Order: sequence, then C-alpha cells, then structure tokens
Amino acid sequence: MKNWIKISGVLFIFMGCAQQESKENIIPVDKMKVVIWQLMKADEVYTRASGKDSTFKIQHKNVQFYQQIFDLNKVDRAQFYKQMDYYSKHPVDFKMVMDSVNEVSKREKNDITKH
Repeated sequence: MKNWIKISGVLFIFMGCAQQESKENIIPVDKMKVVIWQLMKADEVYTRASGKDSTFKIQHKNVQFYQQIFDLNKVDRAQFYKQMDYYSKHPVDFKMVMDSVNEVSKREKNDITKH
C-alpha cells in the first residue's frame, strides 16, 4: 500500500511538470489564430488549383504552402503540431482559438467588401 502511494505521488509530480512544460511552450493565441487562418486559406487554394492542375498534387504544393506560412509566422512545424495536440486535449482552449479564427475571417471578409 505504501509503495502504491509513493508511486502515485511520483506520477502526479511528473504529470504536473509535464503540464507546466506544455503551458510554457504554447504558441500565443494571437499568433495561432493567424497561422490557422492562413493554413485554411492555403488548403482552399490548393484544393481549387489541384482540381484544375494535377501537378499540384504531384509536387505536394500543399506542403510547400504550409512551410511558407510557418516561415512567415516564425513558427516551427513541430511546434505547431505539438500545439494542435495540446488543443486536442483542451477543447475549451481550442474553441477559443477557433472563435478567434472565425473573427479574423469575418474581419477579412468585411475589409474585402468595403473596397
């Protein structure tokens, strides 16, 4: 029984440290919403263009688009996917980010219609 308590205590400490580490390495919401929005737009461009030009699929243009977006926003691909893994485990935080992405979309749409 004492061993079980000791093992449980050690596991809780490690879990606490792991959660603290993941919070320190998260991408700020303001940056994350922009990256996600740009990736969504790149997917749309890729989908439309690959329907007309089959070389898009052969050349893996979607991967090239993603890398350009990561470079533009100074976000590492591994860091981004680690962040998305974090959001898959924290749906409330993910909803907040996706709501922000939706607001960016609305703002951009309004800017386009004004001009």
